Amino acid sequence: MTELRELLQGRGAWALALGLGFPLTLLVLTELSLALERRKSALVVNVRRVRNWFLPLLTVLLLFRGLLGLAGDDVWVRLVETACWVVGVALGLGFVNLVVFEAAEAGSWQSRVPRLLRDLLGLLLVALAAALVYQLVWGREIQGALAALGVSSIVVGLALQEPLGNLFSGLVLLMERPFEVGDAIEIRQVAGRVREVNWRSAHIVSSEGVVQIVPNSTLNKETINNYSRPTPVRAEKIEVGFSYQDPPNKVHEVLLELAGTTDGVLAEPRPKVRTTAYGDSSIQYLLIYRVREEGKGKVRSALLTRLWYLARRHGLTIPYPVRVNLNHPQSAPFEAPPPTPGEQMARFPRIPPMPENGAAPSATPRVFGKGEVIFKDGDPLDGVYLVIDGAVSLQVPGDGAGSELAVIRPGEFFGLAGMYGRQPAETRAVALEDCQLVLLGPETIRALFEASPRLARETGQALDVRRKALQSALAALRKR
Repeated sequence: MTELRELLQGRGAWALALGLGFPLTLLVLTELSLALERRKSALVVNVRRVRNWFLPLLTVLLLFRGLLGLAGDDVWVRLVETACWVVGVALGLGFVNLVVFEAAEAGSWQSRVPRLLRDLLGLLLVALAAALVYQLVWGREIQGALAALGVSSIVVGLALQEPLGNLFSGLVLLMERPFEVGDAIEIRQVAGRVREVNWRSAHIVSSEGVVQIVPNSTLNKETINNYSRPTPVRAEKIEVGFSYQDPPNKVHEVLLELAGTTDGVLAEPRPKVRTTAYGDSSIQYLLIYRVREEGKGKVRSALLTRLWYLARRHGLTIPYPVRVNLNHPQSAPFEAPPPTPGEQMARFPRIPPMPENGAAPSATPRVFGKGEVIFKDGDPLDGVYLVIDGAVSLQVPGDGAGSELAVIRPGEFFGLAGMYGRQPAETRAVALEDCQLVLLGPETIRALFEASPRLARETGQALDVRRKALQSALAALRKR
């Protein structure tokens, strides 16, 4: 009787504990889930799973063991205990994944842990928990299960060759780490940002917002272009053609101005412009600039849009191919002929008109780009140069630093040693900018000076000043 009374008292305590504990715990978990839902917390899902799954299973287990007094080796007790372990491990892994990884700040080490690694760690913990349940709950030796698993794994491996290939390819990618979640990559025709890497595939979000799923085995075989490493800065190129009438140096300046004034183009490394080819209807130029990966499309659009307006403001022409079929003989040139040297010289009132009597005057137009050497000291001069447009620097011969003696502007002469026939140059002449020159033969320059003694006198004075400056510079150079 005493033992029966103690048994009834013990079961009464269990009944009271379960009758009060289960509703109270259910109420607490419900209120907690509502509070988390109001805060829009991601933990609400885990709390509801504890309330809906783990709490009922735990209550049933306590009911079997405490209230009904079933033994631990009873099959129903083992089944419920196994279910508790399964649900408990799943909830624990989900809670750790949510708190440690999903809620991590962008850029932290937790956010950079690949999904595949998390899945593998979770699988390892599940296998460990299964082994413990198998041995502690069911009282079986784990060695026998491993032997049976080894035999069956051969059959399963043959049936799952492709999924297992993706799994091991994912492990290789995990060890090599050619990219991380958030990197911008390109594989064949697939390009975008990596959103997830799991045991089977990588999920890549394209710029159009489409999720492209690439198997790990494909990633392991193909060449991967990672635009986020070593830095998210990449070089972009824009190729454009301008008219043959537009000076290349001017085109370079305009393209560099375009890159330097467009938001998103990085100042370092500096943009570059290259002349690449002479096409059928235009000269081709290549603008190379640096931009961050995430803004490349927007910056390219801005550059191409502003290029049209900038070209118009600077008087440049972007031609397009035109094909014309002519069915009649040509009677006149298709475009206006360039101005003659005489017409160019007529811009300067102080210079008399070209002589018309006697032999044809010797006057040849010359064009030089910025930085080009027109002649070096010692080069033979066959005439005198007149500057029509641009500026020319006369420099000391033999001076590596390029010391400047004078700057020749439009309407001024230089290279006067050639006025007396073929003579060596005493200085070096370099174009400071794009220049249009006219080379006048000795007879022509003498005829111009005879027609205008004032021009001859002013030119002689300028020549005398330059000669004295040259002598002083050479004397100072010898003393070094």
